Amino acid sequence: MKLPVTRYYGSKRRVVEEIWFALKKSRIEFDTFLDLFGGTGIVSYYMLAQGKQVCYNDLFAFNCEIAKALLATPKNTLSESEALALLNREPMVFYDNIIERNYQGIYYLDEENRQIDTIVQNILRLSNEKKACAYYLLFQSCLIKRPFNLFHRKNLNLRINHSESSFGNYVTWEKSFEQLFKQFVNELNTYQFEQLKNVKISNLDALDCDTSYDLVYIDPPYFNNGTPISYHSRYHFLEGLMHYNDIEQKINRKKANLEIGLNCESEFEDKASFSQNLRKLFARYHKSVLVLSYTTNGYPSIDDLVCIMKEFKDHVKVLSLGKKPFALNRSNEGREEVLVIGK
Repeated sequence: MKLPVTRYYGSKRRVVEEIWFALKKSRIEFDTFLDLFGGTGIVSYYMLAQGKQVCYNDLFAFNCEIAKALLATPKNTLSESEALALLNREPMVFYDNIIERNYQGIYYLDEENRQIDTIVQNILRLSNEKKACAYYLLFQSCLIKRPFNLFHRKNLNLRINHSESSFGNYVTWEKSFEQLFKQFVNELNTYQFEQLKNVKISNLDALDCDTSYDLVYIDPPYFNNGTPISYHSRYHFLEGLMHYNDIEQKINRKKANLEIGLNCESEFEDKASFSQNLRKLFARYHKSVLVLSYTTNGYPSIDDLVCIMKEFKDHVKVLSLGKKPFALNRSNEGREEVLVIGK
């Protein structure tokens, strides 16, 4: 099955088919599916394609807009001409320059910062369906123009000082927003469903979702023995763009990357309390089949997670999905993706 390209740390695009076949092999029957930490939406997308009734959930508003565009918006809602019109400032309309004013030399070139200001403010004047599609184009473009597709470091210098021997795809970084919008509007229109599926998009904390689903899929942030970098730090800039007029009041100017402190509170970003919060999660959704996506080099250990899940489930097993290293992290070459399933 051909799947949308994802540009997100920890995306399950490479293992989603293995997840599906592991569930079938385990003879898990379900009609309704809750994707608690939806992220890129790739697992929800796959389950919708299999005819399941899906609730996609994520705490980040920007992820929910991506999911809304990909999972819950009719094909060809936004045309290429409508997408390209977002790049230009309308006459006699006031435009603020929040990104240009605050983020010089941080993530993008000056003219790109101004372009982002223009695009966001044009998106705010669209209808909701078109708005989700437009945000999809903007977020994909912002990600692909960033080294590592992340925002936790002030590292525009990697792009400016790029040489033939340097890391990264200089050609991609230097593509204009016009080029990228043409690319991504076609990509989006390719992968949107011909007919809308049975899907709900929710923007809630994982402990606040409805408990009535047959299967709850749990793909929380992973911790290892190093210093954790939160998902908020990695993607704060995109979340900030969803709250454009609040950005300046929320910038942490003590951090070199000028992290935007919007929507940064989450129980599952704290390594010290992660096990206890996972226990709360298992308790809340104990009536459903629990499927936890995890990795062999994560903290806490798989054995510890199995013990926690056994507090709520009589039958718990671990299934391997094989070794799937992150492309940008060689320290993860030996890691193995697993599912911890509780019935």
